[in-house]
Amino acid sequence: MSYRVAVLGFVTVLGVASAASSSLAAPAAKLTTEAFLAACSEDEVVTGQLGSAEEITPKQFCECVAGKYQEGKISQKDVDMLTKMHKDEITDEDAASYSTLEDLLSANERFEDSCKKSLGVPANTNGDDEAPDDEEMPADEAPEGETE
Repeated sequence: MSYRVAVLGFVTVLGVASAASSSLAAPAAKLTTEAFLAACSEDEVVTGQLGSAEEITPKQFCECVAGKYQEGKISQKDVDMLTKMHKDEITDEDAASYSTLEDLLSANERFEDSCKKSLGVPANTNGDDEAPDDEEMPADEAPEGETE
């Protein structure tokens, strides 16, 4: 009788140990980045940041950034928010309810700068991430069709 108890005890311990080791060895969940990649690749700000780096496509740049997300341990919720950012769909309500939005945007900028460096694209040092088309028009040039 004690033999059966010992065997059952051993099997139970072995099963618990096996379950514990398999959960410890489980890899982190892979982020779903397809929607991010599409939104990032089509974002005029991204294409403007790449400027004259014709050998680097927006898709290559965005794939690099998405890879940094996996390394940087950001969550799927963060990836989804950054997707909304690239689509220019972040609402005031989103910003108010996302308590770490500023931290996320700062981390994203670091990821982007790291990718620019690794791809040989000059990193933006002035903090202005606007596309080149967003420059102000000189005061002495009136829009077409308007005269004084």
